[in-house]
Amino acid sequence: MSVILPFIVNSALNFALGLLIAFFLGPAEFGRYAIGAAIVVLLNTALLDWIRISAVRFYSQKARLEQPEIRATLDLLLAGMTLALAGILLAAVASGVDFRLPTMLVAAAVAAGIGAGLFDYHGAIARARFMDAAYARLVMVKNLLALVLMVGGAWWTRDAAVVLLGSVISVGAALLTVRRALADAPRLPGGWRRSLARDFARYALPLVGANAIYSLIPLINRSLMADGYGYAEAGQFSLAADLGLRLFGMLGAGLEIVLLREVLRLDETVGREAALRRISDNLVIVLMVALPCAAGLYLVLPAFEALLVPAEFRGRFGVYLTLLLPGFLALCLFIAGLYPVFLLGKRTGLVTLAALAGLALNLAVILCAGALGAERFAIGQVAAFLLVLAVTGVLALRSLPALPPARELLAPILATAAMAACLLPLRRTMTPAIELAAMAALGALVYVAVLLACDTAGCRTALRGWRSARRGKR
Repeated sequence: MSVILPFIVNSALNFALGLLIAFFLGPAEFGRYAIGAAIVVLLNTALLDWIRISAVRFYSQKARLEQPEIRATLDLLLAGMTLALAGILLAAVASGVDFRLPTMLVAAAVAAGIGAGLFDYHGAIARARFMDAAYARLVMVKNLLALVLMVGGAWWTRDAAVVLLGSVISVGAALLTVRRALADAPRLPGGWRRSLARDFARYALPLVGANAIYSLIPLINRSLMADGYGYAEAGQFSLAADLGLRLFGMLGAGLEIVLLREVLRLDETVGREAALRRISDNLVIVLMVALPCAAGLYLVLPAFEALLVPAEFRGRFGVYLTLLLPGFLALCLFIAGLYPVFLLGKRTGLVTLAALAGLALNLAVILCAGALGAERFAIGQVAAFLLVLAVTGVLALRSLPALPPARELLAPILATAAMAACLLPLRRTMTPAIELAAMAALGALVYVAVLLACDTAGCRTALRGWRSARRGKR
């Protein structure tokens, strides 16, 4: 629970963060902020995330005690990449490079990208050592300060660059609170190993290439939309895209953290086949969580938009979010369900090829479907994410020793269909607040009832065991 709670709070705060920033910036300035935020994600993913992935795979409490050179190498790589990014930015500004964006916005985005990389790396270190309290503190402090500083900056200045700088300050403060807890024992100079750095790069860079392409797609779409339809339309699209990516990205990452730690433990202590079997079992759990979230968000969208979305964004927000939802679901299923297969294996280059195919499809839709108007950017993004899910799904499932039973996979689909049948007649029949609350409660009740009836993933059996244990304690 100590690792789940930070993600629940994190998701809620990130959801509120996007809405509040949009409310104070307005569509046009939010469009600039969204392009800056996409640059943050791309920089972090393309240049720093390979170090985090290497920490997840190679660093552990056992490695900390027996192979201190692993942490020394990781730390040195992170410091080197951070300094290199800062140096490249300074050189570009000094030479007068035309970014086609305000220089301050680009500088703030680069700083925020570095901050995001530092945050993700230290979060991975805490998780690798099962330091749940330190991880919770890191996440809570960062997100609470981001809510205050980023929203405060949007309200006070109406400037996207100031908002991004607020995220940098929040990360710095959060890292200070866990600096001592996450530090290893003092190391002698030269404790790092060049061979380890090469191993990390060979292992992680193919995965990073795929993730970077995933991150490049939103940046391309927002930039092209801003050029063709203006920053205001890009802001309308970006609010729906950002909220969906925050919600389903965090949902996928939360599931990955909870489920992957046991997979890695099995791989280290029992063997690769046991770890792959656990991944197969986890696919059912991922589908059980992700599918009703996507369907539920679509069902409550009218009430959600009327109640929570800033007035300037209403209408277009619903159109874009409806189009983007299948892509968000695909992204979540990949992160939480399929990604661990490639994390354990060594054929990670195939993931990059799948992502390249997705990028090509996205560009093809944008360039060839002009008659669809601005909506083609959402359709292209969804098509790309669905293609990547299909390709990686085939590759991942072929690597598993056994597939989940069809009955286990069909039960969440049946439960979601039952939930939709109960909720669809209620749309636009009540005031937004009452409708949102009533549909959320009824939907959860129907969905859980069907899962329990089917005993999906042994949930009814587990519930009986929990109740018996509680009775035994009395």
